[in-house]
Formats: sequence, C-alpha cells, structure tokens
Amino acid sequence: MSDDALLPYPLPLGPLSEPPQEYSELRAQCPVTRVRLPSGSTALMVTGYDEVEAAMSDRRLSRAALREPGAVRTVAGEDFSDNPYNLLNMEGPDHTRLRRLISPAFTPRKAERWRPRIEEIAHELIDRLEAGPRPADLHHDFAAVLPVWVICEMVGAPVEDRARLQEWTDRLVSITAHTPEERLAAREESAAYVAGLIARHRENPGNDLLSTLIAARDDDDRLDEREMVWLGINLLVAGHDTTVSAISRSLFQLLRHPDQWRLLTEKPDLVPAATEELLRYAPPSEIGFMRIATEDVDLAGTHIARGEGVIPVMHAAGRDVRRVSDPETLDLTRSDTAHLAFGHGHHYCPGAGVARVELQTAFGVLAQRLPSLRLAVPAEEVEWLGGLLTLRPRAMPVVW
Repeated sequence: MSDDALLPYPLPLGPLSEPPQEYSELRAQCPVTRVRLPSGSTALMVTGYDEVEAAMSDRRLSRAALREPGAVRTVAGEDFSDNPYNLLNMEGPDHTRLRRLISPAFTPRKAERWRPRIEEIAHELIDRLEAGPRPADLHHDFAAVLPVWVICEMVGAPVEDRARLQEWTDRLVSITAHTPEERLAAREESAAYVAGLIARHRENPGNDLLSTLIAARDDDDRLDEREMVWLGINLLVAGHDTTVSAISRSLFQLLRHPDQWRLLTEKPDLVPAATEELLRYAPPSEIGFMRIATEDVDLAGTHIARGEGVIPVMHAAGRDVRRVSDPETLDLTRSDTAHLAFGHGHHYCPGAGVARVELQTAFGVLAQRLPSLRLAVPAEEVEWLGGLLTLRPRAMPVVW
C-alpha cells in the first residue's frame, strides 16, 4: 500500500461515538496495519485483542524511546511524550522505583477504604442535580466532577482548584485540539502549581499522598524535586481524566440502551460486572499510546523494524470477536467480558483499583437515586469532542 492510501490515525469515530467500522475489518484481516499520523509520519496501529496485549507487554516497544532524536511523532511539535519525568514515558529502574512509591496508595484494599467518601461525594453531586435546572448536564455536573474531587482529596490539592486542573488536563492530553505552544504552556503552568502545593505541604504536612511523596524526597532521597513535581502532575491529571471519560461514555451507553439501564436499577448487585462490561464496550480513550521499537520485532506475522512506531489501540481490542461473543452488543450480564481499558504489562494503570471504585459508585448511586434517568435529547445529538487522548461529550443533557 502506498503512503497516500494509508488510513489516517486516529480514525474518525462512528455514529454515537462508536468505534470506527474499519476496526472490525482490520482485526479480522490485518490486526497490525500501517497508518498516517497527524505529524505526517507513519506508524503501525494494532487492533486485535491478543495483538494489543502482546504489544503492551513487549519491552522492546518503548515509551522512553519516543524522546530519542528523530523518533516518530504522533503530532508535530512538543507534546507529553517529550517529558522525561512523566511516569508514562519512563522505562526500566526509574519507572519501577517511582511506581513503587505511589502503588501502596492505590491497592484494592486502600481503594475500598475510599468507597464511603466517594459515595458521599456522589450523593452530594446528585443532590445538586436535583436542586438545579432541568435538563441537567450529567457530564459537566457529575461525571466531570466526581473523579477530580476524589483525586484532589487523595493527593492533597484544594478541591476548589478542580476547574483549573481540568483546563490544564485538556491541553496536556491534546492530540490536535490544542497547539504545541498551548500544550507546553499547560505543562509549565501545572508544574508551577504543583511546586507551590509541595512547598505548602512541606510546611504543613497532612495525611495525603503528596505529603507522603515529600517525606520520601526529604527523608531518604528516593526521588528528586522534579520527579516529585511530575508525580504530582501525573496523579492529578491521569488520576481523573480517564475516569471522567469512562464515566461519561458508560452513562451515555447505559442511557442509550434503556433496557440495560433498567436492569441495573433493578439489580444493583450487577454493578461490578456491569462496570467491567462498560469498560469493554465504551473505554475512555479512542487512541493508544505509541511505543518505539528498540529492535526488530515480529507481531502477528508483521515485521516491525527498529525505530518504527507502534500504537496498540485499547478502544479496538474490546470488540474482538475472538475474545468476546457478540462483541457489538452491550450486555451487563455477560460472563466473557475482556478488556484492556487499564492497559497491560509494566504500564498497567496503578490507579485501576480506585478508578473501579469510582465507576462502580457512579453507576450504583445514580441507579439508586435516579432510576428514571434518561437522555433529554436524541442520542445522535450528543456531540463528542475530538483531538484529545480521552473521549468525552461536549454536554450530556438528562432528565428524570
């Protein structure tokens, strides 16, 4: 195939934010295929479940290599891949060391300890919805608030700053929605903000994750100051952005499938299984994080040369008929749910436990409090924002 005939990356979404139809064809015929990036370069896009899992596990496909001179770029100009202190861009001993510092705060047991507080926040947000105008905006007034409120309390940032954090996040996770200059400005502004938080917590430590990181920095020098700043940014940004998108996309699909929403309101014990099915059917991102091959690799019969870019697409993997029966159907009762929404391998999301509790709480409390919840407009009229790493609606008007 000539470069002129290559598919563009990312592929345009289908109606109702559904995965592009091309994914089904690619999984069946060519699960590793060359695509054209917004930067003008080319890379190999991976769409099959097993192939995506294999790409995420292969340490020869490196995030850190994205910073090498001449490396394949998703977009022109500097973006989050250029930051050596971003945990997502690290490999090897430094990556392991920093993950070990934050992982104890996100164990399943610690996540369960947060469940009562997350439920309190969810109930408060629904109280505000009930007291406000209708239609209400379920995205901006619930889905976009719950995760950032939770991560602010966990990390030790003022909850009142959540609007600023969301604005920086939108620029930091931009692919084409913002300019390189806007992305760089967000990086500098958020770094200055977290540095200020660190200074305040160093003077007045609390029972929060940032204070724990400060102790690790000051007591036994397990990380330097810049690493600590960027761990703070990683936690505040990655700690809420994908969860916002997961909640919004999942609620949209539940309300678009009223039989499944009704099932959830009638059978609250389905919430944990429903959460996994929704992560499969409507994961938070339509794209994947590119890696660079540090040596020649063979993947699903495709030769990948050293220096080539590889993009495993989680959004595509969850609809693989080889792993899930009737994958185009949302079925909260299915027993064969399989997804890679939290990644796989050494970059598996360390906050998956907390994210699951947030998702379960959002779905369970809404189903309990607002069982008659429904979209206030036809599903086709809900507009989805493009050009970001995560997928979210511009608004989601609802009534009940």
